[in-house]
Amino acid sequence: MRKAIVLCFGIFLCAGCTSFVKASVDTLAAAQGFIAQAQVNHMAECTADPSKSFPCQTINQAVAAENAGVSALEAYCQVPVLPDAITLQSKGSVVCNENPTAKQTLVAALSNIGDILAAYKAQTGGKP
Repeated sequence: MRKAIVLCFGIFLCAGCTSFVKASVDTLAAAQGFIAQAQVNHMAECTADPSKSFPCQTINQAVAAENAGVSALEAYCQVPVLPDAITLQSKGSVVCNENPTAKQTLVAALSNIGDILAAYKAQTGGKP
């Protein structure tokens, strides 16, 4: 469920964001798309044996890494990725109040997603 939230953040809340925040949202959205397709492509196989190291456990690791990335983005921007109407109204046009102390966590989370997906792609020739 969290994966759809990333796209909402990118579409509705990133007007006026810094290039770092936009790149973070883009990275999370790209990961979301790739992971979603991998889940579709391997659904039967992973339903039959979810303990299978590849691709099933790797996909699960990617989902967990993406969720950690979304949480890190929330902490960095100091706003929920999918805020309620009251939060949006109170924030006005300041939707990402960047917290420099949370930047390293976000960078690490994005790197982790990249590493997991790179390993996955290496085993599949780049295909989800």
